[in-house]
Amino acid sequence: MRDRPARLLGLMLALAAGVAACSEHLTQPGQCPELCPGGTPVGQEEIITALPDNDSTFTGYTDASATAVMLVGSGIPTPADTSYGVLRFTRPDSVTYRDTLRAYTVDSAQFTLLVVAHDTAVHDAKIQLYRLPSSIDTTALAYAALAPLFTPANFVGEVALPDTATADTVRLKLTGAAVGQIAIQPSDFSKLAIGIAITGSASTGGRVGNRLSVLPPSLLSYITPTAASPSPLTIGATNDFAGYITRQTPAVDPTLLTVGGVPSSRVLIRFPWSARLRDSVTIVRATLELVPAQPTQGLPNDAGTLNVRGLATDFGAKSPVEPLSLGAVTLPANTTDTVRVEIAGVLQFWQAGLLRPPAIFVSISPEVETFTRAAFGSSRTGAAPQIRINYLPRFPFSSP
Repeated sequence: MRDRPARLLGLMLALAAGVAACSEHLTQPGQCPELCPGGTPVGQEEIITALPDNDSTFTGYTDASATAVMLVGSGIPTPADTSYGVLRFTRPDSVTYRDTLRAYTVDSAQFTLLVVAHDTAVHDAKIQLYRLPSSIDTTALAYAALAPLFTPANFVGEVALPDTATADTVRLKLTGAAVGQIAIQPSDFSKLAIGIAITGSASTGGRVGNRLSVLPPSLLSYITPTAASPSPLTIGATNDFAGYITRQTPAVDPTLLTVGGVPSSRVLIRFPWSARLRDSVTIVRATLELVPAQPTQGLPNDAGTLNVRGLATDFGAKSPVEPLSLGAVTLPANTTDTVRVEIAGVLQFWQAGLLRPPAIFVSISPEVETFTRAAFGSSRTGAAPQIRINYLPRFPFSSP
């Protein structure tokens, strides 16, 4: 009987030791080898290339009539290009003064234009205005008919563009004999047509706001009614047209992938997507690589943005995009190096099954409001588009 307490004490000590041996260290990493990954993480890289004949250019999404700017320049985006802007105002030939409708004379006038952006590298760039026939057909502007009208005889005035800022509000005030250049005759039916050019000692250009911009073109006239002891008045003019015409519209090569231009072009690219990439890896980085087939076109110091988005579903040219799956990079003029866009977010959507088709849409923004245009190699010509994927494979766990 005396041995019983001793045996009981020994059993309790053994139990306590066992409990202590199996206690968890909640604030420390696990110490049991069978619960730890069997190795160290090793990053890997894989390149997937566009599926043959599954990358295409589609043109005609947006045209010049939907833009908020006029693309005006000389030698931009290519040396052979010249673009002119066209404005048309309606200014009444009489005003109500002292309860009477009266004719008036114009003492001075002021044009106001918003230059959204221009090339500041050309230090002597100027915006010039020319008088055009009021009968000009704005529904069928043609460069061949418009260009001969930009002559000294039709010159209205010019304003130097600043070198210190790409954007500015430009004002041209006309006084004295210069006012006669914008006189409206009865045969004009209250219409005044104005041409816009941007010139410099080198190729240059700018984006000028039109009727849809935050500051539409305006014409303010300071007048004197034909009445006894008249008081000076001001009268505005209605801007009923603002558009532009360019010397040439580049043809889209069906063997290349073209983005930008007017009307706008976008690119649809489809890629292979294996079950292993979908289910068995963690994507760390994904880079879309596009190789220019020729130097990118554009306005220096005013680069457009190359946007890449995943497709919500694949309907070809009319495929809706997923706005949150976005990769973007600026695209300067005269780029010949490989263009790289980080699109890990797009591929993570592919992995999650939120975007079923492994395809992307590539476009330029602001669409039809920039000189930027690029043609890249395709699966048919040049270097095909590819995505460089850096990923971590899943950890192999040890068996207990």
